[in-house]
Amino acid sequence: MTKLKNWALYICVLGLIVMSMMSVNTTQAKAAIEPGHEIKFNIKPEIFKESTIVQVFQATKKDDVKVYFYDTLDQSFLHNDYIHRLRVYKGSNKMDVTYKKRFLNTPLSEAMAETMNHGFTGSESNYKFELDIKGDHRTFTISRKESLKTSAEVSYDSVDTNVAKKLILENAPKKIVNWNSEAWYKNTLSQVVVYGPASAMTYKGSFLGHEADIEVWQYKGDIMVELSTKVDDAAQAATIEKQWYEQLLSTGYLSGDQRGKTAFVMDK
Repeated sequence: MTKLKNWALYICVLGLIVMSMMSVNTTQAKAAIEPGHEIKFNIKPEIFKESTIVQVFQATKKDDVKVYFYDTLDQSFLHNDYIHRLRVYKGSNKMDVTYKKRFLNTPLSEAMAETMNHGFTGSESNYKFELDIKGDHRTFTISRKESLKTSAEVSYDSVDTNVAKKLILENAPKKIVNWNSEAWYKNTLSQVVVYGPASAMTYKGSFLGHEADIEVWQYKGDIMVELSTKVDDAAQAATIEKQWYEQLLSTGYLSGDQRGKTAFVMDK
């Protein structure tokens, strides 16, 4: 009888160990970084005025936005793959600051390994992990958006640069601040100037059966129109990219300029 009891206890303990291991494996699986995918194409601004956007993409207008980027005169943040972007919305008291760390010309596996070495697990609900797909570029990015309220100093009509810099610092996530070093980040941020604002109009529609976002950016006399969509699955992203590219090319809609929106503003 004693042997049976000992055996039963052994089985119970073994079961608890197995369940514990399964729990750990499940937690690790959930914590793995699985980036979403954003497919982007620039389309010809000379074709896509508002009426054409509404017609071709069955789109409705969402927002008028002013977009500001903050970096030093020699673009120290950008050269180290940081982006700080402020969006202020017309007719609203909302604005948002986006902090982005990107990995240009870096294989996805290497980018994610470096990300995990900096303390990310993939379980951070307030960060977004994404593979930006545009032209020949596949760029892994980490971003975090802080939603804030406008004020007399920061509104759609005007933005005080010093107040905006203070807001960026006060809301900066620690994982971004400490990526290189806190001292370097704060020193660099203290020297930033404003790039912009670009005026943007955003639309929500669809293209070839997939939800689509369309943004029309205007800055210093130039116009850029970007068509994009987001999906989680890599295979689906590849399918959409191929379908959209072939359709945009065959209809003559595809622009020869496939710059990103950040470059559209900060390269001027």
